[in-house]
Amino acid sequence: MSLDDDWHYLPTRTRAGALQRGLGRGAVRARQDPAAPELVYACIRRDHRWLPLDDRGIYLARLVRDLELPTGPIVARLFTASDETGEFSHVLSVVEALGRAGSDGIIESLRRYVELGPYWQEALAAVAPRWPANWWDDLLPIAADRLASTDRPPRFVPGPPWTDWSARDERVRAALAAGPEEVRGLGALLDEAGECLASPEVQTLPAARRVAADPASGPYWQSLCVLAEHGDESDGPALLAGLSWLDTRPDDLCGYDRLVTGLARVGGDAAIQALPRIRSLWFSPHSYERAAYLRARLALEPGTCAGALTEGLWDCEAEVRVLAARHVPLDEKLERRLAYLRDDPIETLEVRGAAAERLALEAAVR
Repeated sequence: MSLDDDWHYLPTRTRAGALQRGLGRGAVRARQDPAAPELVYACIRRDHRWLPLDDRGIYLARLVRDLELPTGPIVARLFTASDETGEFSHVLSVVEALGRAGSDGIIESLRRYVELGPYWQEALAAVAPRWPANWWDDLLPIAADRLASTDRPPRFVPGPPWTDWSARDERVRAALAAGPEEVRGLGALLDEAGECLASPEVQTLPAARRVAADPASGPYWQSLCVLAEHGDESDGPALLAGLSWLDTRPDDLCGYDRLVTGLARVGGDAAIQALPRIRSLWFSPHSYERAAYLRARLALEPGTCAGALTEGLWDCEAEVRVLAARHVPLDEKLERRLAYLRDDPIETLEVRGAAAERLALEAAVR
């Protein structure tokens, strides 16, 4: 998320607020909203993700393509974005997805960026695994020239395009041999993510229960993680109290998924009591955790999930779309949506596969 003290998310009930959070309802409403083009562009110009773990690339690229929006403003933003707060990687994810849709203007613009842009290495690393090789392989001479002009020796993570090029260029080969450097901004990301990425310390279940009962006596969050992963129904109230503790941290939206997953696993009265919170967490801008909330609802209240599953087919997170494709009650309209996801070159292979499998199963039982 961009750092700006006077900025805030708009209400979820608004079209802009739904788009900022990557909610399916935002994508659906945008198709009937005359103001949608500017709202979509605003979500591309500014990174509304809570953390870089959250996905918006396919979601926004699909809106650009389906609404037939000009890509010029997106290309302009690509060339001016900085990546100090993730802005460039956000725009790049949209551009990469649009390229997969076969947008000639986007493909040529990205190739031009590799020649001129400051984050050209990141751009190549993003598109090479996902675009056909003949769209980027001939950029090796340009990349080699840029490597020769760098102030310090580059160091690459193995993978396309570097592994593909290492046999043809000595400088690329040397950069791969040197091993990857520390990912830019990773330390800051881990600090920002806080509890979301923390791994629990090794504890016995009895020790975790003692600390959860008296948070001042030890590492409370780690104890909650142990209970979520290894506890039983008797630990439900402690996990429910953990959700309330997370609510006291307004600048940290992470960690709910672990406790919700634990509650769904242990079940019982506490898990049922947590359902209103789980439903409300669906609207968090930290969309990375959204699939855990949907999975928990499928476990705890499968008969009431039709609305969330339907919306999930338009969600920004691929894992949500996979769950929705597998479990949504189908009608003619939603079968058309599954066929759309199955055939969309922008979509991930996992979602396309889940949609194809569901459609095949439906056809087999008719």
